[in-house]
Amino acid sequence: MLTRLQRCNSNYKERNDRRKRRRSSRRIEAMSESGSEQDRLPSTKRVFLYFLVLGFINIGGPVAQITMMFNHMVEKEHWLSKERFTRIMAFCHLLPGPEALQLAIYVGCLKRGIVGGLFAGITFIVPGALTMIGLSYLYVSYGNLPQVKDLLLILKPAVLGIIVAGIIKLGRAAVKTAILAAIVVVAVIAMVAGRVDFLIVLLGAGLMNLAYIELRRRREPRKANTPAPTMLLGPIALVSAKAPMAAKANWLAISWLFLKTGLFSFGGAYASLIFLERGAVEHFHWLSGGQLLDGVALSVATPGPFMLFTTFVGYLAKGTLGAIVATVLVFLPSFVLVILGTRYLERVRDQPQIQHFLAGASAAVVGVIIVVSWKLVPDALSGLWSYAIAATAFISIAWWKVDVAKIAIAAMLVGGGYALTHAFFR
Repeated sequence: MLTRLQRCNSNYKERNDRRKRRRSSRRIEAMSESGSEQDRLPSTKRVFLYFLVLGFINIGGPVAQITMMFNHMVEKEHWLSKERFTRIMAFCHLLPGPEALQLAIYVGCLKRGIVGGLFAGITFIVPGALTMIGLSYLYVSYGNLPQVKDLLLILKPAVLGIIVAGIIKLGRAAVKTAILAAIVVVAVIAMVAGRVDFLIVLLGAGLMNLAYIELRRRREPRKANTPAPTMLLGPIALVSAKAPMAAKANWLAISWLFLKTGLFSFGGAYASLIFLERGAVEHFHWLSGGQLLDGVALSVATPGPFMLFTTFVGYLAKGTLGAIVATVLVFLPSFVLVILGTRYLERVRDQPQIQHFLAGASAAVVGVIIVVSWKLVPDALSGLWSYAIAATAFISIAWWKVDVAKIAIAAMLVGGGYALTHAFFR
C-alpha cells in the first residue's frame, strides 16, 4: 500500500514538473519573440481591447498615433522594450504605406499572432473609414451650401500648411547627401517638364542613388549575400507599365489606382497624394484639385490613418462601394507586407543596396510631392487671409510642434464661426 502511494506521489511530481517546464519554455519563447526579457506577453483580451479603443481615438496623424502607442506599449504596459519598439519603427519606415498602421499590425502579430495583427489593423482603420464615408455622403449632399463652402474655405489653406510642413519634415529625413538633393531636383524637373510617370521617376531615382554609391565603392568586394539590384526592378517595372484605363470610373481603373497607391506610397500619405492627383484628378477627372484638398481636410479631423482621404476619393468615384473598395485596396499591401513578409524583409533591410535604392526613391518622393503641392496652391489660396492661415498652420507645426489634430480642429472652429457669421450677415 505504501509503495503504491509513493508511486502515485512520484508520478504526480513528474507531471507537475513537466507542466512547469512547459510554462517556462512558453515564457522563454514569448520573451525571445518580443526581443527582450523585459517585454511582457499581455492577455488576448487586453491586446484586443487596447486596439479597439485605439481605433476610435487615434486622431492627429502618424506622429500622434505612434506617440500614443509608444506611451502605452513601452512606458505604461511594458509590452515592448524601447529598443524593440525602435527596431520595429525602423522596419515600418522601409515599407510603403502608413507606418502607424503597420506598427499596430506588427505589434498585434508579435503578441497574438496573425489574428492579433489582423484585428489590430482592422480596428485601426474601420472607425475612421466609416466616419469618412459618412462625411463623404454629407459632402456630396450638402457641399454646395454656402455655409459648407465657407467652412472649407478656411480648412483648405490650413491643410496646405500641414502638407508643406510634412514635406519639410520628410525632406529632412530623406535628403541627407548631395546626390539625394540632386535627385530631388531631377524629380521635380521630370514631373514638371517631362511629365514622366511617378513610378518611372521612383525607379530611376532609386537606381541613380544605387549606381552612385556603387561607383564610389567599386573597388570594394561585393558580399555574397547581397541581393542584386535587379531583384527590385520586377514589381516596380510591372506596376510602371500602363494598366488598362478609361476616362470613366470603372472598377478596373479604381482597383488599379488604389492598389498601386498602396503598393508604392513611400513616404506615407503625402506620397499617396501623388497618385491621386495624377490619376483621380488629372486623368480620370473623378474630382477636382480643390475637392481632393477637401478630402485631405476631412481625413485630418477623423481617426485612423491620414491616407483615409483615399476613401473620400473612392466615394466620389463610385459611391459607398467605391469607398470600401478604395479603402481595402490601398491598405491591403500594408497587411500583406507586415504579416507575410516580416521575416524576409527583416533579413534584407540591412542590405546596403536595398537601403541605397530606397534612399533614392524617398528623395524622389520629396521632389514629386513639391510638384503636387504646388498644383494645389490655386485651389487653397485665394487672398491674403488664406496665405495667413496657411502660414499660421505651417509655423505652428514646424516650429511650435503643435499636433496636426489641434490645427485641424482650430481651423474647423474658425471656419464654422466664419460660416455662421457670414450666413447671419448675408
